[in-house]
Parts: sequence; C-alpha cells; structure tokens
Amino acid sequence: MKTLVIGAGKSGVAAANFLAARGEAVLLTDSNAAPDLPYPLHDAVARAFGHQDAALADGVGMIVLSPGVPRTIPLLQQVEVTPIPLIGEIELAYRHMPQGSTIVAVTGSNGKSTTTALIGEILKIDGRQPIVAGNIGEPFIAALDTERPRTYVLELSSFQLESVDTFRADVALLLNVTPDHMDRYPTFDAYAAAKYRIFRNQEPHDAAIVNASDRRGAPRESKAQLRRFSASRPVDEGAFADAADLVLRHDGNERRIPRASLKLEGTANVENALAAWLAARAVGIDDVSVQIAFGSFAGLPHRMVPVRELDGVRWINDSKGTNVDATLKSLESFPPASVWLILGGKDKAGEFERMRKLVSEKTRAVLTIGAAAGRIASALDGAATIVAAGDMQGAVAHACEHAKTGDIVLLSPACASFDQYRNFEHRGEHFEELVRSLR
Repeated sequence: MKTLVIGAGKSGVAAANFLAARGEAVLLTDSNAAPDLPYPLHDAVARAFGHQDAALADGVGMIVLSPGVPRTIPLLQQVEVTPIPLIGEIELAYRHMPQGSTIVAVTGSNGKSTTTALIGEILKIDGRQPIVAGNIGEPFIAALDTERPRTYVLELSSFQLESVDTFRADVALLLNVTPDHMDRYPTFDAYAAAKYRIFRNQEPHDAAIVNASDRRGAPRESKAQLRRFSASRPVDEGAFADAADLVLRHDGNERRIPRASLKLEGTANVENALAAWLAARAVGIDDVSVQIAFGSFAGLPHRMVPVRELDGVRWINDSKGTNVDATLKSLESFPPASVWLILGGKDKAGEFERMRKLVSEKTRAVLTIGAAAGRIASALDGAATIVAAGDMQGAVAHACEHAKTGDIVLLSPACASFDQYRNFEHRGEHFEELVRSLR
C-alpha cells in the first residue's frame, strides 16, 4: 500500500523523499497546482498537485500530514471515518529513529528557536554531536541519522505536535503558552492542548521543564520529573534569576552562573537560558560547558538584532516577533516614550488590545503595515499616535524623518508575514536592507 503525503512544504517533501528512498510507494499532494518545492523531489514520488479529492486516499495505508495543513481540509474530513492512520513528519521520523537516541524537544509560543539553538550550542561545546532540527533548520525526517543513535534537539510547533502519537521526548520543554495562531485554533484551550502533547508518552525517568510563571504548566497526568524556571522568583527544584546570578537548584544542591556571563539581552532570553540550563543538566552536561555557551551564543537572526545606529537613532530587527506576547516582551526592554514601533502583517487573530498599556508607556508612535493595520489601529486608538504607513518602506521612511537622537525604531510586528512576505526572515531582511540604505 502507498503512503499519501499531504502538503508540499519542507516537511512534506522531506517525508515523501525519505519514504521513496526506502523503496516505498508515495503520493504527494498539494492544493497548489504548481507548488514552490523546497527540495528536489525524488523521481519515485507520484504527484497530485492542484486537486485533493477523496479518490487520492484509494489504496492508501497511511497519511502523513504536513504541519501547515489544517485537519479541516475536505480531503481529511472525507477520510475521517476510514481506519487510515494519520501522522505527521515528526512522528514518522521518530518511528525510524535508531534505539538509544535521545530527544530534547522544545515548544512554546515564544523563545523556542533561541532556546533550541542554545541547547544545541551547549551540547556542541560539551563535545556531543547534536542534530538540531524540526521547526528550525531541516525537518526531523531530513536530518535523521538512521545508522546510529544521536542526540536530537528539536524545535516543535503546535502544528507539528498535533500529529504525534508514539513520539516521546527524553527532555520536553514548554517555555510558555500565550495566545497565538488563533486563526487556526477554535479556542486558546485547543491551542494549548496541542502544545501539551510534547509531554505525551513521557516516563518517570524523563524530564519535563516548564515556566514557573506560566499558569499553564505540565499537565497533571505527566509522569516525568518536573523542573521549573523563572526569571522573576526563586524555585525549589529548577532554575531562576537571583540578582546578579542565574541559579540552578536540584536535590538540595545549588549552582550559580553570573548573569553577566550570558551574552543575550532581555528578560525573555534569561528565561530561555534558564530553560536551556535545565535541559543540559537533564542530559548530563557539565555546568562549565553551559557557562561557556552562555558567553559565546549571540542569538539568532531577526530576534532583537541591532541593525545600525544613525544620527543617534537605534534600529532593531525583531521580525520574529510574530504574536502579541513576543512584541510585549521586546517592548519591555526599552525606556519610556522612546520607541517607534512597526506593527502589522497577516492577522493571526491577535489580541492587540492587550498591548495598550505598554504601547502607551513605551512608544512615540505606532507605524502600521500590512493586512492587520486597520484592526491594530482600532485596538490601540487613544493609546498611542497611529501612523498608517502601509508597507515597510513607508514605515522606515516615516521613522527616518521623525525619529530623534535617543529614539529606537523597532520592527516587532505581532503578526505573521505572509500578506507581504514569504516568511518572517524575508520581512526582516527587507527591513534591514531599507535601514542600511538610509543616509
């Protein structure tokens, strides 16, 4: 029987290629008649592009669903009553992973890419050879080493976690759960439930790492050893920030790393570092390797990256700020009445009203762009000066003309990018290109 792979994005194409290389019959389908394939497609992969009718499921023994494809598409509703198993690419890779491998899995509404990359850096410094994959870099199935056990550090989105089944993480991190992707999920609880699936199948010898400040921690039925982290208060078992130090407490012992050792700036990155330290400890990494990584890891592109300073004005690219809470975290770092904030893009049903207080305190003006501009202006009316900039070029031009010495121009859109850009990287690159061209 053949496998039907739905969605010709990175995960779908990687899954189809993996199965075809193993000699299995594969049919790849996509609603787009001419999808922009991220990789060359294996010659043995059959294609059905531009249509997704129920006949595609004939003779299918398994369906692999790409994370970008919602379960509500007609094809899946039509086969819902059939016994055909449906999994995602993460589950597929897990089923082919050699025994003895270790998985450190990271999810959260914000901070997961940085934390995943930082854990990978710690492991490298300690002499391990980790594979960092998932929602960052290559898909898990494309990065999979089928020959020998490896340590995998996986960034997992809620979309990816929706379709796991037997997948088990030795170390599972839930950094935070705040409203996001509400254009895909019917309720916040449904979105949170997808995140909780990271703890699925964990055993008592596994580790579950959660934010002590988040009211939504590990599910009560979790069997794993629970460790908490907090940037604002001490915890008995876990890691926290204490004045000038980062502290890890476990089994009555306490270890400290100076806060100044961490190269990353901002409260959010303190939380990311604390979570990464707990994950490193859970897989037996020495604290010396952790401290070295803290001092060498400079962060990822498009996440609070200083682009330049021109005439006393600082320009900062936080294009990865794709939801309200991410933007709020970024705004917290700046002095009052100093920020020209560029907001907007593809609306993910974000609760922009929750930004009113901090926007009122921190901004000189809000420059709106993209499809969500009207809703943002309505939500923030009276809390700040709103400038309808239209697009990135208009926003940068307005900020350049009006910002004064000591001001900050911050791109942290609180929205997805797909209305005007391919992805958040493309958006951030355009912003940086415009800023560097200013004279």
